[in-house]
Amino acid sequence: MKGLVRSLLISSALLGVFAASPAAAAPPSEVPVAPVQLALGDSWAAGAGASAPSEGYVPQLHEALKEDFNCSGRAPEDAEAGCEQLRLVSVAEGGATTPSMVATQFPQAIPLLEERNGSPNPRDDVELTTLHIGGNDVTNPIIAACVFGQAPCQETIDTELAAYRSDLDGALATLRAAAGDDRIVIGTYDNPIGSCFLAAFPGAVQLGDRVLEGGPGVPQGLHDIMRELAATHGVEVAEIYGDMVPSDWLGGNDCLHPRDSGYDKVTTAFLEALGLG
Repeated sequence: MKGLVRSLLISSALLGVFAASPAAAAPPSEVPVAPVQLALGDSWAAGAGASAPSEGYVPQLHEALKEDFNCSGRAPEDAEAGCEQLRLVSVAEGGATTPSMVATQFPQAIPLLEERNGSPNPRDDVELTTLHIGGNDVTNPIIAACVFGQAPCQETIDTELAAYRSDLDGALATLRAAAGDDRIVIGTYDNPIGSCFLAAFPGAVQLGDRVLEGGPGVPQGLHDIMRELAATHGVEVAEIYGDMVPSDWLGGNDCLHPRDSGYDKVTTAFLEALGLG
C-alpha cells in the first residue's frame, strides 16, 4: 500500500512539473517596448490540466486585459478602453514552490520589473504581476503525514505553514520593491481532494479545507497567510476558494489541477480582483 501511495503522490507531483512547463521567457532587454503582464508561480499559473495552452487562466486573463484593462496612465474616465499593446511574459513552472520560484523565476522576473518600472518611459511598465504559489509547498508533506501516517500530522502542518509564511513574506517583499506602485495579484486555490482518489480516505477532504482556510488545529490556513501578507505588501488577492465544483477538476489520480471550466473561474476571480469582473 505504501508503494502505491508513494507512486500516486509522485505521479501527481510530476504532472504538475511536466504538463504545462512554459517556454523560456525572453530576457528583459528582448521584451518589446510595450506594457507587460508578468505571470509567476506553479502549475496553476502554467495552465496544467487545460486542454490547450490558450485555455489556462494566464492567457485568458491576458486576452481580457487587452480588451478592458486601463494601462494608459490616465484616469478611468479619460482612458482609452483596453490595453491593446499589452505583452505577456510568463515564467511560471509546473511543480514550483515559493523557494523554487524565487530561485528560478525571479532571476528573469525581477530584472524585467526593475528595468521597465525604472525606465523614463511610462508606457513600457510591467502593469500587472500575477502569481499562484504555495500549493506545492505544503500539499505532499501534509498528505503524507496526515493521510498516510508517514510523519506526525499536527507537527507537519505547523512546520509547513510556518515555512510558507516566511518564504512568501520574503518573496512578496522582493516583488513589491521591484514593481513599485504597479499592481500585483496573488490567487488562492480551491480544494480538489473530493474529486480525486484521496476522497476515499476518511477525513482527507476536511483536511484539505483546514489547510487552505484554517479550522481545528490550524488557526491560520494557507489562504489566511496569503491574505495577511498580501495586505502587508500591497498585493491584491484573487479569491478562488469555494468556486469550483467536481466537474471543474481533472480528478482521478490528479489531486491538483483544474480543467478548462475551472480555469475559466480562476480567470473570472482575477478579473474581479482587478475590478473588471
